[in-house]
Amino acid sequence: AVVSSVVKEQKKVSPPKLYDLTTLQRDANRLFGLTAKQTLEATQNLYEKKLVTYPRTDSQYLSDDMEETARNVIAAIMETVFSKMNVMVNPNIKAVLNSKKVTDHHAIIPTMEIIKQDLKVIPESEMKILSLCANRLLCATGEKHIYNSTKAELTCNEIVFKVSGKEVWKNGWKEFEDFFKNSYKT
Repeated sequence: AVVSSVVKEQKKVSPPKLYDLTTLQRDANRLFGLTAKQTLEATQNLYEKKLVTYPRTDSQYLSDDMEETARNVIAAIMETVFSKMNVMVNPNIKAVLNSKKVTDHHAIIPTMEIIKQDLKVIPESEMKILSLCANRLLCATGEKHIYNSTKAELTCNEIVFKVSGKEVWKNGWKEFEDFFKNSYKT
């Protein structure tokens, strides 16, 4: 076989944005099979228990004055919802702050009440939504996912073979996503 070309390039994947109601409903359906109505009901119940912020929002950002709140909530998430995850967290809170993109209500995130609440008594569907919101806050404030992509073409007896590969250099925010998916076996 003759190698006719090799292309290697580094790629970066930025963290996702925080949840607004629509993106939360989409992910809850994709990962857990919950309908939009079931997701809204579970999120509304969590809001009434003061475990998440206002659910009916179309914003994916926090207001600029929420930096300390976000930092405290991330610490609370690591103590409660993601207590089994053994990783150092150095969140980039500024990535999710933008008052200009916040309309009536900021993005959906957990609240500090998660520290006071016994999470074992929360109904399963609500716990899934709470975990989704917690995970998204960790992902959105995480580092970029960086990997090398390699594509090669080989020719043998006038037949062209194409091969591609991916080598992760820095898992970044995907570390939280992978932990979440493993936790829920999705």
